[in-house]
Amino acid sequence: MSLVTSAVASDDNFKPVVLFQGEVQPGSYLQLIEQGVARFEQNTGILVKRIHLKPNNDKYLAELEQAAKDGLSPIIVQESNIITTFPDVALRYPSTRFISLDVAYHVPNILGLTFSHAEGAYVIGYLAGRKTESNKLGFVGGVDVDVINQFRCGFELGAQDANPLATVNAQYINKGAFSWEDTQGAETITQTMLDQGVDVIFPVAGFASLSVVETIKNSGHGFSFGVDYDYSQRYPETTLASMEKKVDLAVYAALMQLKNGIWNGNQKKFGVKQGVISISLNQDNPNLSEDDKQAVKNILLDLKGKSSVISQRIDQRCAS
Repeated sequence: MSLVTSAVASDDNFKPVVLFQGEVQPGSYLQLIEQGVARFEQNTGILVKRIHLKPNNDKYLAELEQAAKDGLSPIIVQESNIITTFPDVALRYPSTRFISLDVAYHVPNILGLTFSHAEGAYVIGYLAGRKTESNKLGFVGGVDVDVINQFRCGFELGAQDANPLATVNAQYINKGAFSWEDTQGAETITQTMLDQGVDVIFPVAGFASLSVVETIKNSGHGFSFGVDYDYSQRYPETTLASMEKKVDLAVYAALMQLKNGIWNGNQKKFGVKQGVISISLNQDNPNLSEDDKQAVKNILLDLKGKSSVISQRIDQRCAS
């Protein structure tokens, strides 16, 4: 059974809904989506329906179709990156608008909000390559899918550019819809990496990412990075930097666009230039030198430029 909160908008042609899979916990990717929705409600007075589901891809897909049958639109699809049959549902309901997070499709009624994950991950990888002492880096992904592998690709490329001797041990939790909340699985992978001499790890595993940085903190050695949020205050000694993915800004912008009746293409891409992908250095971590900080600033300046050399290299290596 699903738990439904809030009411729908009064406008017969605009009845927004967001389908959450998993718990909206503080510090989770889902909380960022919720923040974008809440900001839209506050600024417009239009309420958005929430449907909360436990992790189960089949039930999520069934609830998605039911929302379309009920005439709700637009429908924010949080889990489109791992539910490959989602476009089939959209095709069956051509008058319904869908907002797909992380994946764009060649389907007229799906607006795909995609992000330049590889750009941000490149900066993180470059810093990791500079700070490793063992030349052994780790990457912990939630699920082995294209979206997560964009992070991995950028991370590997950045690490290689900073330190040709560095290698990346990439592991995935890979427990389907439960992966993003599997803190125990993330802890096990992280501890194994640390035991093998890995000393810098980048987690991209949703809420389970917190378990990676917690394990590193408890181990007493090694460094990690924040993802989606800035982890610096929570983990001041072990966090070097965080790759913030401000999906709340993208969700808010998409809802405002559709509210205003604008549909000008089925993909919107957000990256460093748009301020949606950003890097927050842990300014208080004594292990970050001024040279490290300047190197990151230089990369970000390049990525924000009109003809970024780094972006071109990322596109060539990490094109999906």
